[in-house]
Amino acid sequence: MVNNRTRIAWFSSRFFILFVITASTLQLNLMAAVKPIAEPEFNKLLTQAENGSLNAEIEVAKAYVSGRLGKVNYAEAARWFRKASDRGEPDSQTNLGVLYLLGRGVERNELEAIRWFQRAASAGYPVAQHNLAVIYLNGWGVAKDPQRGTDLLMRSATAGLEVSQVDLGEIYLNGEIVPLDAGLGIKWLKRAARHDFAPANFLLGVCYENGNGVTADPIKAFELYRKAAEKGFAAAQNNLGRIYFQGNTIKQDKNEAWRWFAAAAAQGNGQSYLNLALCSLVGCASVIDATAAYSWYLSAQTSGVPIPQLFHDKFTQLATELDESQIKKAESDSQAWITQHPLFDPRTPIQLHHIPDAALAVNRQPRTIDNSEVFKSLWQQTPYTPPHLSNRDSVR
Repeated sequence: MVNNRTRIAWFSSRFFILFVITASTLQLNLMAAVKPIAEPEFNKLLTQAENGSLNAEIEVAKAYVSGRLGKVNYAEAARWFRKASDRGEPDSQTNLGVLYLLGRGVERNELEAIRWFQRAASAGYPVAQHNLAVIYLNGWGVAKDPQRGTDLLMRSATAGLEVSQVDLGEIYLNGEIVPLDAGLGIKWLKRAARHDFAPANFLLGVCYENGNGVTADPIKAFELYRKAAEKGFAAAQNNLGRIYFQGNTIKQDKNEAWRWFAAAAAQGNGQSYLNLALCSLVGCASVIDATAAYSWYLSAQTSGVPIPQLFHDKFTQLATELDESQIKKAESDSQAWITQHPLFDPRTPIQLHHIPDAALAVNRQPRTIDNSEVFKSLWQQTPYTPPHLSNRDSVR
């Protein structure tokens, strides 16, 4: 049993802002399998592109950027996206802008990225409007302009872009950029969730668990977390693990808790490292392993997630009880894990399932959380920027 002094890490902010860059065809960190293309078929496509076929130019660029030929070639992708972009094709303009923003296949150039986003946005392309919104909300290459960013999000959200609908819902729930309107925030999240968009389901789960803008409903929250978790959304996977660990909403199942924490950790989710550290100490996977627990704690430290004082004290004491060989193994295992699961660059794209072939660049800025804020928190690291709100504290 976990005593009443034990806490687990969960999604510690009541709300966060998604603010991600979307590329409609880039696949840079795939969660979905890429369909390969045979060399004869590609050569035929390449010949058509070289003869001036716009559709072929686009498909060649997509093939290079997605690795359909067996490897990714950003430089060639950028070259072909530029050809299509020069002919006014907004999807290619948007993808070229993302490559400039990330510095993939071209030298990183925020102003050039903005120029291509603006060209596509001026044609009414929602993905480009969303990306410009992210640029202005984050102040990448321009002065921050929350009002302009929100206006652009409204355009792309109204056009049906789910990632914009989630951001807009967050903005209304947050109340920092526009007057707080929880009802409107929930409305936008529900619109984004109509087609099981994982971030929308996750955030609705947070709202139903906390009673933010809706009547609190732990079972509904659990169902929404599961939907998002099954689509590979790390934030939901960790919160789902927490619910299984606690056993308040459903029957406690530490094996399931471990499984979901591990799934989140495999995506580099820092707070899940803390949960795995605790699980290793209490034997969630039927084995108590103090060395593994300390290794997960070290990985959490390296990831930069805020460590609650209780965790810090517990694992500082644990280190004094391990011998030198155990400490060295924990350090070695932690370093190997972090090497294989590198920390998110704020603009590193990740693939989600809401739009076929979509790449999302994450804006995750660090935030210091006071230990008092996590008095009851089961933490959940998300790849997104949390707003400056007090946390829902944690379970004991």
